[in-house]
Amino acid sequence: MRYSERFMEHIEYAFNAFCKIVLRHEAINAWRDLKRKEEREISLDYLMSERYFEPSAMDSYGVSI
Repeated sequence: MRYSERFMEHIEYAFNAFCKIVLRHEAINAWRDLKRKEEREISLDYLMSERYFEPSAMDSYGVSI
């Protein structure tokens, strides 16, 4: 079955509009995710400026040798 040029052009424009909508909503989601991450995380530089301490970790498992 052969489609007319006008119909093919309509499909192309509709697909173009669909892609733009999808990309716009993905950009909104990305900005929303970055904003949430920014609100929940604390910068290590901020923590270091508030109180100086050596960044380290020590595990103690209660095993005596």
